[in-house]
Amino acid sequence: MDDFSRPRREMVERALRVPLTAVFEPAASALAEVPRHAFVEKALWHKAYSEAALPIGRGQTISAPAVVLACLSALSPRRDELLLEVGSGSGYTAAVASRMCSRVYGVEVLLDLVHSSRKVLQTLGYSNILVQYGNGGLGWPENAPFDCILLSAACRVVPDGLFAQLAEGGRLGAPVGGPDGQEFRVWKKRGGAVEDAGRAFSASFVPLVQSGA
Repeated sequence: MDDFSRPRREMVERALRVPLTAVFEPAASALAEVPRHAFVEKALWHKAYSEAALPIGRGQTISAPAVVLACLSALSPRRDELLLEVGSGSGYTAAVASRMCSRVYGVEVLLDLVHSSRKVLQTLGYSNILVQYGNGGLGWPENAPFDCILLSAACRVVPDGLFAQLAEGGRLGAPVGGPDGQEFRVWKKRGGAVEDAGRAFSASFVPLVQSGA
């Protein structure tokens, strides 16, 4: 693939200037490592490093760089932790998260996106990411508990089953709301109970799809 190192660096610099939430430095470093253009069609490569969400088919999008940075900063995954992404789509956010933690598990309900994201991730050599086809609202119980759970699509209410898959001390982040308005909120598990840690930033995500093919 073409060398996009300079536009990628400039993309990160712009993302850092978008005041969504406090930046977790490892998230910014991870964002700088991942070739965003690899996750969109070649016809969109000229837009890949812009500060915009981009279409990936089936009404889905690859999130804007500042949003990926804000989501991962809000969860602050660590090197020895496991992260579950619900609605992994193109695989881009999973790729960025994989530079920060031990292993990333992605669940995607649209089968064509599962196949395409697996192909891209394999081509790029990201060996610590697993993506499976399934209902993201059910999580991935076989590999739970997770230290971080990220919903990359909006829901009115976070499915209870996802909270059950959160490890002690774990964090769950989700855009909550509908077309009339969303906010990215974070929950933490302490002493076996889940606490709402509050709003991290205003958000605008596509809706969570829980059935598809």
